[in-house]
Amino acid sequence: MSRLRRVAVSVGLSVGVTLIALKIVSVLSGIPVPAIYWLVATLCPLLLSALISGHLVRKEETLREIYAELQLAHAQLKQASEIDPMTGLLNRGAFLASVARIRAAGKTGWLMLIDVDHFKHINDAHGHETGDHALRTIAALLRESVRNDDLIGRLGGEEFGIYMIETAHAEALLLSERVRCHIAQSPAYSVDGRACFVTVSIGLSTERTPAETLKDVLHRADMAMYQAKEDGRNRILATI
Repeated sequence: MSRLRRVAVSVGLSVGVTLIALKIVSVLSGIPVPAIYWLVATLCPLLLSALISGHLVRKEETLREIYAELQLAHAQLKQASEIDPMTGLLNRGAFLASVARIRAAGKTGWLMLIDVDHFKHINDAHGHETGDHALRTIAALLRESVRNDDLIGRLGGEEFGIYMIETAHAEALLLSERVRCHIAQSPAYSVDGRACFVTVSIGLSTERTPAETLKDVLHRADMAMYQAKEDGRNRILATI
């Protein structure tokens, strides 16, 4: 309802109630009400109610605007607390919390931990700005590689995580291979106009039992990822 309409309804009710009350008093007392009284009984509530109602409606609209701004600020703060500012992916806390909620709902999945091989060399040889660019590129490549329902997060440094919900072992391996190949075959950054590539080592793990903790699953995926690096990098190692 528009501001003008709300004021009109309020004024109409105020005037109507006043006139009805005056009529009742006149009928009960048997004393006729002079025309001037009817005029005063109409104008006074009309003016007062219009002023008060207009003020209250403006206050209400101001409060609505403030509430909307607070909601927007709250949403922005929540997003800022959950999103990694460099890559736009979920940060570590938000990623693990999301996985925990999925598991608490009774769903299972495969956890994929991805670590960029020899990433320190990029920073050391070409600077942190180039390394940051490579991380943003890898984040984009991960988005291109996974399904809409899969969760993606940056867990810290050059390490990323993907949680594949309700996924079979064979499918998890196929998705992991797609991630590995897509990153290996796509330029991650450039130096003096020359395209440069990176590889990743991937560790995979899933729940052994419904009662197993996320910490246990994460630990096994982490160990598998480091073993993949020990075995030569640019490879996938799955553990169950």
